[in-house]
Amino acid sequence: MAGQYDVLKKAADGLADRAPRASIGVVLGSGLSEALDSLERPRFVGWDKIPGMPRPTTEGHRGSLLSGHFDDVPVLAMCGRVHMYEDRPNEDVSAPIRLLSLMGVHTLVVTSAVGSVDPQSPPGTFVLIEDHINLSGRNVLSGEHDPRFGPRFPDMSRNYDPELMTLFERSAEQVGVPLTRGVLMHTLGPTYETPAEVRLAASLGAKVVSMSMVPDVLTARQRGMRVVGIGCVTNMASGLSEKPLGHEEVLVHSAALGAGLQSLLAGLLPTLAHTAN
Repeated sequence: MAGQYDVLKKAADGLADRAPRASIGVVLGSGLSEALDSLERPRFVGWDKIPGMPRPTTEGHRGSLLSGHFDDVPVLAMCGRVHMYEDRPNEDVSAPIRLLSLMGVHTLVVTSAVGSVDPQSPPGTFVLIEDHINLSGRNVLSGEHDPRFGPRFPDMSRNYDPELMTLFERSAEQVGVPLTRGVLMHTLGPTYETPAEVRLAASLGAKVVSMSMVPDVLTARQRGMRVVGIGCVTNMASGLSEKPLGHEEVLVHSAALGAGLQSLLAGLLPTLAHTAN
């Protein structure tokens, strides 16, 4: 039986006529697929049409590969992701990022809906992720290792590229979108964090919490990709709001954040094409 690398490499080669290679990739989280609506010459390929790709089960995750252009700069995007809480094999969770890398992507913008631990970052704002704390108890790179995907023990000291963060901040300033920096705490889910866990996150220096993003970043960094992470604040974390948390609220606020994220990406992606290496 062919391993994941061989399956995804064959899939990447077979997508050449439907999704041309690109150096820039984007991952769109819960309800954020519309953030690339301004992409020129867009083409969608469902994950169910791509060998080796998983089937997402969480509402708001379309499960498709999007290709197109920003100012003639080719871009590839994954609309949706598979989460660790779906109890899927690590290969399912890592497959979208590994496919992007095999299609030429080496600079990756990872977005995610996040809950805010900081009252100064309310719903409707964006947080540039400068580091993360993985308290999920799982690592997407654990298990059988194929050295073709990268080292067994990847360095984690510069997960979020400083140069890309600076470019993102400049783009945000130019388009008038407020943006702050912060640390993300990753939890397994699917339950939201308890108030005590949120207090723990704050005591550890986290600004936002999420059930995603980190597995994508770990997979990308093993591949040697440059990464910038953007948290789209959809709700205040448990204990900081009187309202009970629910996925419906996340999707509503994600849709409202789509326009701001679209402006950020439209200003940033052409610039990234000139810095990618």
